[in-house]
Amino acid sequence: MRLSRYTQEEQQTVALVKNLFGKAAMKYMIILFTCRDELGDQSLSDFLKDADVNLRSLLEECGDRRCAISNSRNTQQAEKEAQVQELMELIDKMVQNNQGAYFSDPIYKNIDQKLRQQMEHLKQVYADELQSKIKLVEKEYAHNPEEKEKQIMLLKQKHEERMKNIREEAEMNIFQVAFDMIKNLLSGIRHMFW
Repeated sequence: MRLSRYTQEEQQTVALVKNLFGKAAMKYMIILFTCRDELGDQSLSDFLKDADVNLRSLLEECGDRRCAISNSRNTQQAEKEAQVQELMELIDKMVQNNQGAYFSDPIYKNIDQKLRQQMEHLKQVYADELQSKIKLVEKEYAHNPEEKEKQIMLLKQKHEERMKNIREEAEMNIFQVAFDMIKNLLSGIRHMFW
């Protein structure tokens, strides 16, 4: 995130991470600030003393693991390498503090729970849509019982087809949210490493 401010969008992204993966994810999180050069002669610690209360709270939640990098084109190669080294050391320290454990089972359990909730939601939405469409068909074809039954059968077949694919659709919804969030977070620093 940019040093200058902790935006509403960034706060929502953090809330999404917590919502998707649970608060335990904070043990595996590092806050990476960009635009380090904006600090001038001030240290990151000094800068953060006057930071927004929400940002300070976030830092506290993730064990004060933070690093600032300069993404300016004017940054010297040696400074870039030192910043990457600082980040790598911070990652190593975090891994040691977590005793080499990585965040997996809780993630999958939480995502599986969210997935089941999404599937139940979609089932309800699809069932409601089916009932609504059946009512329309019954009104539209009230004078033609054969056509009414044919149309209702078609609606039910389409509904069954949707129900067969409900898990895949729910997975796409859940994982698309997670993917977009991670992509947005990484897009700000990707150019520094490639």
